[in-house]
Parts: sequence; structure tokens; C-alpha cells
Amino acid sequence: MITISVRVGDRGEKRLTAIDASKDMISYTYDRVHDKTLPKSDRWLMAKTIWDDASMARALIVRSNGIKVENKEEAEERILMEKQAVAYLDSLNSNIDLLHIKGIISDDRAEFWTGLVTKTQNLTKARLKANKNSYKELLNN
Repeated sequence: MITISVRVGDRGEKRLTAIDASKDMISYTYDRVHDKTLPKSDRWLMAKTIWDDASMARALIVRSNGIKVENKEEAEERILMEKQAVAYLDSLNSNIDLLHIKGIISDDRAEFWTGLVTKTQNLTKARLKANKNSYKELLNN
């Protein structure tokens, strides 16, 4: 029998990243814009706006992560994409709040949904801050 030893610090849940959080957020958003959450009269307008915000935020998070930064331009591009993702997430939270204010979604649904968006946004902001620090030398040249 082979025994595998795992350090205590490496046990348990893996660290949640912005990409992981955005996957949960986009999946939940997809379900909400495709079920009967939104009344037929609002489905096209609100569903499209919400979907566009969520999918653009996710795309920017994933695309920015794919940039292997080796020069100033790549550092600037990655940071810009992360800033844009945060802006799309702000807009998404605003639109979810509007659905809640209008009584289209319940308190529980609004709280859960904005929680997913906020978690994604906080992790993206943390990554943005870390990248700004990491690329400080490149950006100052």
C-alpha cells in the first residue's frame, strides 16, 4: 500500500480565483436569463443587458489571465482588461438591483446573485492590485 503525504497547508479547498468565481457567476446568470425569472415583457431588454454585462466581465477576466506579461504593453493591456471587467461587474450588480427594486426578483435571489457578482468583483480587484504591484517596474519604464 502506498501512502501519500499532503502538507497541512495544502489540504482542504483549493483557493478560489476570479476565474472560478466568474464561472459560478456566469452559470447562475445564464440560468436566470433563460428561465422565467424575468417577465416576458422585460425578457429581451433586461436579459440581454444582464447577459452582456456578465459575459463581457467573464471574457475579460479569462482573456486577461491568458496574457503572459513580458513587456509594458502587455502589462497595460492586462490591467486595462481587469479594470473593464470590474466595470462590467458594477453594471451587472446595478441591473440586478434594478430587478430587485422593481420586485421582479426576490430578496433571496437578489442577495445570492449579487453575492456571486461581488465575490467575482472582489477577486478581480485583488488580482488587479496584485498585478499592478507585480508590474510596477515594467509600467514605470
